[in-house]
Amino acid sequence: MPVITVSSKGQIIIPSEFRKKFKIKQGDRFELQEHDGKLLLVPLQDKPFVKLYGVLKGKTSLTGSLQKEHALEIEKERR
Repeated sequence: MPVITVSSKGQIIIPSEFRKKFKIKQGDRFELQEHDGKLLLVPLQDKPFVKLYGVLKGKTSLTGSLQKEHALEIEKERR
């Protein structure tokens, strides 16, 4: 089990084997919790919906689709 040391600034370095295993990258944020006298680093999900933004995005916007639909309805009424 790796041993880590706290720097004079209160910082610790997470060993690379753990960073790789848990896919920890620069800028990731954690909540520090105490449980039964032990410290736990719990990953924070920063704005999980922001990460999903655009996943379901289609080729046209909703507004564009509605405008096309409306134009077709007007064309049908003219006939």
